[in-house]
Amino acid sequence: MDADPAIDMVIGSRFLTDEHEYPAPVSRRTGIHIFAFLLRRLVRQPVSDPTSGFRLYNRRAIRLFARDYPHDYPEVEAVLMLHHHSLRMREVPVRMHERGGGASSITSGKSAYYMLKVLLALFVGLFRRRPVPMAGDPAPLRAEGGL
Repeated sequence: MDADPAIDMVIGSRFLTDEHEYPAPVSRRTGIHIFAFLLRRLVRQPVSDPTSGFRLYNRRAIRLFARDYPHDYPEVEAVLMLHHHSLRMREVPVRMHERGGGASSITSGKSAYYMLKVLLALFVGLFRRRPVPMAGDPAPLRAEGGL
């Protein structure tokens, strides 16, 4: 972020490095790649890991999300929100390891259900009304949401 002050959010992507493949079940990787494919089309820029929670925000992004942060599936929806508010993001490679303990809240059996809910949330996010920008905020691409 220091290298490019125009970037509002940096996402640590598990899929931008060749040295270590992220160890996740096929069902989870499939969902991540489907969300990445859809977001690439919607925001017209590279997105490889939209579900990564490893993120860095600048003050503009924090100000946006302090007023209006997605509740159900924030990682995926936040990428779409940045686009709607003309904020910029970039992904950087990170290496993540297998879980050291505990269990994921998204088991293989719940993956399909989770994917459907996230897809619905993305669809709703395309058309939902957005709060009016505060003074000093970047101008949104669309006045009230929708593509």
